[in-house]
Amino acid sequence: MCGIAGATAKNDQAFLSDALNHLSHRGPDGQDVWHDPDHRCAIGCARLATTDISPDGAQPVTSVDGRFALVFNGYIAGHRRALDALKKTGVSVRSHSDAELVLHLLIRAITVDGDDIAGALAQLSGQYALALWDRDQAVLYLARDPLGIKPLYVMNRPDGHVAFASEPSALSAFGPLHRDETVRAHYFAHLFVPSPAVGSVDVGLLPPGRVSRWQHGQVTHDQIIHPAKRTASTHNLPRTQTDLTAKLHGAVWQSVADAMDADCSVGTLVSGGLDSAGIAAMACSVARERGQVRPTGFVMGFNDPAMDETRAAQRLARHLGQEIHVVSAPEKPHEIFEELQKALHCIGGPFANPSVVLMRRLSRVVGGHAKVCLSGDGGDELFGGYPRYQGVRLFDQYWRSVPVSVRRMVARIAGGNRSGNMARFLEGGQGDARRAFEVWNNRCAVPELNTGLVRSAPENSLAGGLADVMMAFDRDVTLPGNQLTMSDRMGMAFGVEYRLPLLGHDVVRAAARIEAKQHLHRGGKDIWRSIVAPYLPKGHVNRPKIGFNPPTADWLAKVCRYVWGDAETICTALFDGFDVPKDRRAVYWQRAISGRAPDVALTLWALMVWQIWSKDGLVQYDRVEGKEQVAPLSAGVIAPAS
Repeated sequence: MCGIAGATAKNDQAFLSDALNHLSHRGPDGQDVWHDPDHRCAIGCARLATTDISPDGAQPVTSVDGRFALVFNGYIAGHRRALDALKKTGVSVRSHSDAELVLHLLIRAITVDGDDIAGALAQLSGQYALALWDRDQAVLYLARDPLGIKPLYVMNRPDGHVAFASEPSALSAFGPLHRDETVRAHYFAHLFVPSPAVGSVDVGLLPPGRVSRWQHGQVTHDQIIHPAKRTASTHNLPRTQTDLTAKLHGAVWQSVADAMDADCSVGTLVSGGLDSAGIAAMACSVARERGQVRPTGFVMGFNDPAMDETRAAQRLARHLGQEIHVVSAPEKPHEIFEELQKALHCIGGPFANPSVVLMRRLSRVVGGHAKVCLSGDGGDELFGGYPRYQGVRLFDQYWRSVPVSVRRMVARIAGGNRSGNMARFLEGGQGDARRAFEVWNNRCAVPELNTGLVRSAPENSLAGGLADVMMAFDRDVTLPGNQLTMSDRMGMAFGVEYRLPLLGHDVVRAAARIEAKQHLHRGGKDIWRSIVAPYLPKGHVNRPKIGFNPPTADWLAKVCRYVWGDAETICTALFDGFDVPKDRRAVYWQRAISGRAPDVALTLWALMVWQIWSKDGLVQYDRVEGKEQVAPLSAGVIAPAS
């Protein structure tokens, strides 16, 4: 893993080292820059050495003849096996890094396979963002993995030139960043800004699976086939539910074993749930088979017993023979606020999942013990773990067959007296599947904000059942924009490479071949539960789902009072610039902090983040001084209240 950056304009190339300095947290083990001899491109890397930590594994990586240069941020599963296979074909290999493997495969894709970069990358399982420069053709290739695990931001420059980087802050080395407030409607619907938008004018996030080809100011695109959508050979295809489960089990095991292959210290996240716990258990089994020390475990602890999973995690760690560190969640308003500001700077735009504060706090401790850490990200999306999926299953099997007039009457009578999941279910369940999709995926609980989803469900997909469509939407849109954004930015802020075995391509493909109704049987994650149960302590698989979430209502009240003071000032600041009546503002505020309306609390948290992002100063880079400069806070709006 690392931070990468580059530029095609000659003037921008002079500031590439400055851009890499912005990414030094992603790559604390060294920096280097490669310049095209004709000054047509420069690419650089700030390295986090996790595979082949010797100088041979340094980047940028160049071909023997000097035609190609590559910078690669990522991890390729089973790369050592693939490199051994390359050697047997006569290819000269100078290191055992996954970056060199990717370089050789892309060279073949260009010189032999007709420029089929997307096809070559589709054969790889892993997480990556990369840039490849071809000197002979003066072509810059940019690519991002199809699951959207690793980021790549692109800045459009004057005269058709481009610059790119792993984080938006690095792009400020090439020029000032200006906010793009047109992202507002999508941000409040999703609680993040879906790609390709970012929140800065002329800067975009390469969508998952995108391959961009830049040549002389002209850009064309190709798409890497998503592993869930790749057609498989009918030969040896699993036929029964038992076969499908066995196939998934084998895929997860191999993915965990590959993720454990690192030339540095390895840890695992541990929880009282099923995803991280299952991955930690398999990782410990792999370590035992290899005669290695068990990976160190990490769990977030809360003062509130209803939210705390430390006892279950410690019990699991004892069962696995694993050392475990308990990281205390922040409690004080100034701690939460400061962590939030730093997290938003790493992300480079508005981001409303309050768990980002927890992830940042957790990653700081992980980074003190391990460079690589395995996580269970993706389990809820692949295996049907979110509670709202049970509402979707109910809609598919029963509710949609109830006359619309009856559903509307129930929503009118019962919906107004409820909040949270039940109210959202009744609201969305009044019409057809398209209405349900729109309501249940829109996270905004303040209708005056006028929000909208970035993508709706295709009409032809809804006929087969809403549950499959919802899970695919979360996998392809919500997961990369939300959880994977947190994992990458918060982990790399402290030089931690989170590896996500559940998003190995064979795992994703195997999970997608199982119908949603099978995953959702008996409360959700039925297939995954059966796979991990033998690895976990008795009773662990039946624990109620808590999730990696803070007490949003409590945090909202604490941070807003810390920043703005009294309730009237808070309401004025939160809704500044939004057409929400004054009396309604106070109602929303009281509901949000009551603890009884989590959807309203989350929406007002999103409003708070929006105001912090839009009123606070963007970090700019002073080319003369070589220092970060932060614009003053607007009229003290985000300065803590005295």
